[in-house]
Amino acid sequence: MATRVYGASDDLIEFEGDLTGEVGAYDPDDDDEGIGTLVAFSDGTVLAVRYGKPAANGVWALDVLVKGSLFDRVEVCNDEDATPYSDQVFFKDGKLKAWTGGNAEAVK
Repeated sequence: MATRVYGASDDLIEFEGDLTGEVGAYDPDDDDEGIGTLVAFSDGTVLAVRYGKPAANGVWALDVLVKGSLFDRVEVCNDEDATPYSDQVFFKDGKLKAWTGGNAEAVK
């Protein structure tokens, strides 16, 4: 089963598939700096995730900083009325782990 990653609400990063869970991703300081929450995956992929794009403020941005061995693709979203109202990152089938934020919180 593949894994899909996307933003939900205004403060959650969702993981569905081989890796399932969610982590909180709300930090006003991150938004001010435009960095977002970093998510590192065991295949080497690194994402910067933030709520609010310049062109579509109510849409989650998932920027791929590094593509790992299980990285598949990104589906870009610029529509605040879409379901989900988020870019989506897809991974190929395989065992995948992820960690977020400065405290390296494991996705569970």
